[in-house]
Amino acid sequence: MKITRIIPFAIFLISIACTEVPELENIDLKKWKEDKDACQEYRIDVVENLLSQKDKLRGLSQNEVINILGTADKHQLYERSQKFFIYYLNPNENCDQYTEGYVKALYIRFNSLDQAIDFNVQEVK
Repeated sequence: MKITRIIPFAIFLISIACTEVPELENIDLKKWKEDKDACQEYRIDVVENLLSQKDKLRGLSQNEVINILGTADKHQLYERSQKFFIYYLNPNENCDQYTEGYVKALYIRFNSLDQAIDFNVQEVK
């Protein structure tokens, strides 16, 4: 009885371990992750490099994106079980150097099957 519970869990762990993490060129992912709320202003400098490589990220799950880019600054639920991860590109209200107005952010949209399907930069207030 215990083995029947362990087998699905073992298959899940193996499938996660076999997933190849894409390598993004010309982006220091450690710096990207450390630039929470874009207070260090690193993300704005490399977002074009990231967008030029979005095909490497397309189809990844939310957990896989978090492993690569870190936890999003903000999450947004959308219709039909879709979700957005939002990574600020300019300092926002949580940063000392924030100036009131619009800030740029990278939006990554996930479909209802938990796959990253769209990447774009938008201005948010």
